[in-house]
Amino acid sequence: MSGRGRGAPPQGRGRGAGSDPGRGGFRGGNRGGDGGGPRGGRGAPRGGPRGGPRGGGGGNLPRYQDQYELDVDPNNGVFTPQNETLQAPDPKVDERENALIRPGEEISLSGLTLDDYTLPARPSYGTQGRSVVLRTNYFNMLIKPDAQIFRYELEITPQIMTKQSQASSNPPKVNRRKTRRLIQLLIQNTPPLQGPGIATDGLKLLFSAKQLDLEGRSRVLQQRYYEPEEEGPGPDSDIRPHKIKITENGSIDVQQLVNYLSSPPGVTSPNFDKGEVLQALNIVMTRTASNNPTVYGGGASNKFYRLPEEGPGFDLGSGLVALKGFYTSVRTSTLRVLVNINVANGAFYPAMNVLGLMRLHTPNSANDQTSGLEGFISRLRVSHSYIHGKKKIKTVQGFAHPIPKFKHDFPPFGNSHTIRFQCTELQATGKISVFQYFKRKYNIELRKPDDPCLNLGNKEHPVFVPPELCEVEPGQQYNKKLDGSQTSRMLQFAVRKPAENARRIIDQGARLMGLSTTNPNLTEFGVKVAPQMITIRGRILPPVPVQYRSGKSPKTFTTSNGSWNMAGGTSFSDGRYLRNWTVVKFGRNDIGAPDIAKFREYARNCGVGSDEPAHSDGILVELRTGKYNQESDDRAIEGILQTAAEKGMKVLLVFLPSVDAFIYSRVKYWAEVKFGIHTICSAGLKIRAKASPDNNFKPPPGAVSPDYCANIAHKFNLKLGGLNQTLPSEKMGILRDGKTMLVGMDVTHPSPGSLPNSPSIAGVVASIDGRYGQWPASMQTQEGRVEMIKKLEEMFGERLDLWQKTNKGALPERVIVYRDGVSEGQYRTLLVEELPRIREACKKRYPGGKGPKISIVICGKRHHTRFYATNAQNIDRSTNTKNGTVVDRGVTMEKGWDFFLQAHTALKGTARPTHYVVLLDENGMNADGLEALTHNLCYLFGRATKAVSLCPPAYYADLLCERGRAYLYQEFNARDNVTTTTDQTFDWDRAPWLKGVHAALKDTMYYI
Repeated sequence: MSGRGRGAPPQGRGRGAGSDPGRGGFRGGNRGGDGGGPRGGRGAPRGGPRGGPRGGGGGNLPRYQDQYELDVDPNNGVFTPQNETLQAPDPKVDERENALIRPGEEISLSGLTLDDYTLPARPSYGTQGRSVVLRTNYFNMLIKPDAQIFRYELEITPQIMTKQSQASSNPPKVNRRKTRRLIQLLIQNTPPLQGPGIATDGLKLLFSAKQLDLEGRSRVLQQRYYEPEEEGPGPDSDIRPHKIKITENGSIDVQQLVNYLSSPPGVTSPNFDKGEVLQALNIVMTRTASNNPTVYGGGASNKFYRLPEEGPGFDLGSGLVALKGFYTSVRTSTLRVLVNINVANGAFYPAMNVLGLMRLHTPNSANDQTSGLEGFISRLRVSHSYIHGKKKIKTVQGFAHPIPKFKHDFPPFGNSHTIRFQCTELQATGKISVFQYFKRKYNIELRKPDDPCLNLGNKEHPVFVPPELCEVEPGQQYNKKLDGSQTSRMLQFAVRKPAENARRIIDQGARLMGLSTTNPNLTEFGVKVAPQMITIRGRILPPVPVQYRSGKSPKTFTTSNGSWNMAGGTSFSDGRYLRNWTVVKFGRNDIGAPDIAKFREYARNCGVGSDEPAHSDGILVELRTGKYNQESDDRAIEGILQTAAEKGMKVLLVFLPSVDAFIYSRVKYWAEVKFGIHTICSAGLKIRAKASPDNNFKPPPGAVSPDYCANIAHKFNLKLGGLNQTLPSEKMGILRDGKTMLVGMDVTHPSPGSLPNSPSIAGVVASIDGRYGQWPASMQTQEGRVEMIKKLEEMFGERLDLWQKTNKGALPERVIVYRDGVSEGQYRTLLVEELPRIREACKKRYPGGKGPKISIVICGKRHHTRFYATNAQNIDRSTNTKNGTVVDRGVTMEKGWDFFLQAHTALKGTARPTHYVVLLDENGMNADGLEALTHNLCYLFGRATKAVSLCPPAYYADLLCERGRAYLYQEFNARDNVTTTTDQTFDWDRAPWLKGVHAALKDTMYYI
């Protein structure tokens, strides 16, 4: 509304309230996503406490209770579907897979372009290990031979002409939420589009099981807009209906996909586009859930959430709740099309009164308005009904702030008393307040007038409304980073045993997605989906022994469940000595000289000797803590670290008052970037020994934990250049001769809540010799949201230079790269952009320009493939598949070389294997060799006495990039920074850090 005598308080220009159509938007999930409100704008059950129409809300959310989790599996933790007999893996798939292997086949990469690249052929399937049969969260899609899908493009003409915007020369655009609603209305009200044979992405694509009669290639239809709660267009709706153009864009022969999946590697049809077929099938597959009015789309188009039967959801604290839902995706494998369904967990705003939500987020919000509350509610869709009782949905732009062009004279975060304006509509003499306006205009006496008003318009045309009059619209996923407490609560909510998650998928997910052989939403398109999980073949690789030192000789330890203990008399393979060090205590605690002496004793037992610290009791530094004290705390941290550097300290053991990301990040920044000091931070009193119910161990009060001290010793030894554990030479495979450099690479991107224009951070780590225990690194910022490493030639060259320096001038004969964080759609781009940069770095250093043989393996953790054991002999104590489980059949790529490996033992929850994809192999490895090498390397992660889930080169690169995020903590967490202004962006010229660390640390594992 532009506002002539109705609506909310005005913009301060002498007439009634004003408002423009709002915009929707939010994010979803891990490490979130993006998108726009409930799919199609439909109404869903609100489920939460709304606090009355003007109640102001407050207090705690009702207790979440999920009855489903009370269901106890009777079969010793093994998932066994009711009334289902375990089926053997499909022998036809096995037969076809065996026919597709290409041992020794090489692909030329000279002159490679994005169009002609194909993945390397699989040289073999793995045979090592004990064979097992597993269930997996995939369902078989059956496609009729004559299945055909017709594709149409949708285009909405942006001509929203309301009574208020009729005179505007720039009519508002159709936002994402409104687009979904318009397409939903078009399908509901257009007979040819009704029925199960129509599916849409809700934005620009429509698929039909039958060819539509458009009377030509395209047709323009008209549709008026109205909200789900309205019976039809009202007097205030659009004067002119929206024009929606439907244009024919060919048809899709689905059978071509089946033919492709059974063809040999390298054989494709010139007119076949696998991506187009999968796009269509994915949209068809989500039709059932998309049309369910009780389901929320979680931002992304393939995640769907439903409220529990009672209550708003699981309380995450600070005004957020967690909901369970399901992810779905149509995938391909050898000889078949599969539907992948997995449990999803998302953070949502509860549907309740906005003022109540503000109270939950910041209990004393009236006096603490700059604490991130504005960022928390910005872009939130809310509704009000104080105008003639008619519901209006708007988008929160933020709180009320004065706008110079309107000559506002109220302070920032204006409330219903401080915001005053001329109001000719009420024939008021002089200015009136928002409080007075609502009393006179609507006979509403505001109960909480001291809270800041919401801006439901925009900066050009603000509309200020008291939050107590607004309700949060349901189904809005929180699109920013969770804080530490919320993350812990989310993990508590999300972590479920494998059998429970599998039962959810079968009982709830499959039903929600309409998995059935008779679902008309699928059968109309010529497809059916069997509602049973498929079974596949897997193997469990044998445990890997590790070596330490006993005296001067190596000592080998056997491992069990991917874990081991350093027995008495055993020390690190190459222990280092701790000199020029001291202890710093930020905040008061009871850690004193006896505790530090005990730490030195336990570290010495591990092989890390030490001098007396420079301060036997440690240095106490008082901090005020809290976001309003960050500047003074930062000065205190800088001061003590500068003093330590001036005193010649090389290493600091730092005790933090609690888990505080700001203090931790500033310690790391000042120590590693500015002063060249190694630090290890310990939060709270983790150094204290704790009781163990497993063995009835009860330590005396104040005792120091030997295990925790050993953990610190692991890190100290790595930072000082030492070597913790090694593997027997027979477990090293292609690495045995010490002439292979292992490399890990990763890129991390700015998270929601970062300053606009914030950079991405690229990291490269590499081994320096044949012991594979030291991994120094190169790190640089680059343009934000760019996945390919732009300065890789320089960074890779630095790693080669250090290898050469360490190995008496010799360069590696082989290089194996484990690259983290690359999606399937970027495989080709990586070889076109990053591989040439690696080769160029080698060309400049190798005699004659002949570089090493290179292999590149992608490591993927952000996938939704899960495995479930089918008998009790193949599960661990947490009822997951055993560590060492590897799968390279059944659900792997139809054309390419990949495998799933669960090298670790999950302590709780459902284990997630890592997906490894080979993009290049010039070293002639086979499946057994690469799978065993990758598995064995997971036992070499230097700071743990257990196998890890991600191959260490990639794991180290991930840790390195996280360290870069710490250096830019304030820029990457701008939403929580009280000094950040709304128009501030990342300044590349004045940034506190852009690359590297202090020269004293550059060739060390400072990031560990």
